[in-house]
Amino acid sequence: MSKRFLAVAATACSIMLVSSLFAEVPERIRELPMFKVAPIIDGDRFSVADEWAGADERECSPSQVLREGSEFGWRDVELQRGEISANQLNQSEGEDAAEALTDADIFGMIWTGWDADALYYVAEVADNVHDVENSVATAWWERDSISLYLDLLNEDTGGDITGEYVNLNIINYTAAPMNSSETTITMTRTVQASRTFEQEQDIIEGLEYGYKARGDEYGGTGDADYSQEGKIPWEVMIRGGNLPGAPDVGSEMGYSWIILDPDGDEAYGGQILCEGWASEAANYATWVFTTNHVGPTEGTAVESDSWARIKATFN
Repeated sequence: MSKRFLAVAATACSIMLVSSLFAEVPERIRELPMFKVAPIIDGDRFSVADEWAGADERECSPSQVLREGSEFGWRDVELQRGEISANQLNQSEGEDAAEALTDADIFGMIWTGWDADALYYVAEVADNVHDVENSVATAWWERDSISLYLDLLNEDTGGDITGEYVNLNIINYTAAPMNSSETTITMTRTVQASRTFEQEQDIIEGLEYGYKARGDEYGGTGDADYSQEGKIPWEVMIRGGNLPGAPDVGSEMGYSWIILDPDGDEAYGGQILCEGWASEAANYATWVFTTNHVGPTEGTAVESDSWARIKATFN
């Protein structure tokens, strides 16, 4: 990676500017392609040849925040708070000042697709510090993890900025093997216009992800890179009470990504907001569900795919 953007120190909290209530946020419509064969949920983008070919691909990084800010404007240019996304990373104790708050601190690429059963994504993250060890942490924002915020019916309203939530779900998967602790999966759902944080099995059952430690494979400086492949079944969202039925071709859904990056902090330690301010549903990007194809081409051998799936059961 040839990315080294220096940034000024950022505050740890996600303070909303009053003016953001009235900000003109450009609409971002993303065509979400459909899998004919669901991906293997093992944390590997290449389990099958071209398994994620044609997926919706997005960068989540400090440099992406800078590009979007230059194009769409800033809420606070010194703190790198753009109208679309925001760099809310911190410099943790002992962290190299030349790396903190830059792409050397955290850099992610995320690919997404869907089918009639679920939403799927795979992320590849370069990181300089791997932090999932905080023994007292119970909240997802206290560990290296990835959160997907979903405005399930694309209502474009509500969130932290208003204090009232509308059909919002948040799925967080920790950057560690699934079920390696009791808190590797957290589902946040809307109940009576408020958020509830769920880790009970009867609520989160069906949510799953695969994780792989990647050393410095993606260009990270701390041997802390990782990949994460997630599945979010529609039946879980329906059971949670915020989605009346599975989406179909032409459906729209708002979304925003957060990559959490505590870097050894005892509590919240910083994050990157991508594809919209997660605290403001009206700011999210929008997926439009399409029949555009994602996955292997017609010529990919069925035997190769089947053998990969057999191997995945032993991971």
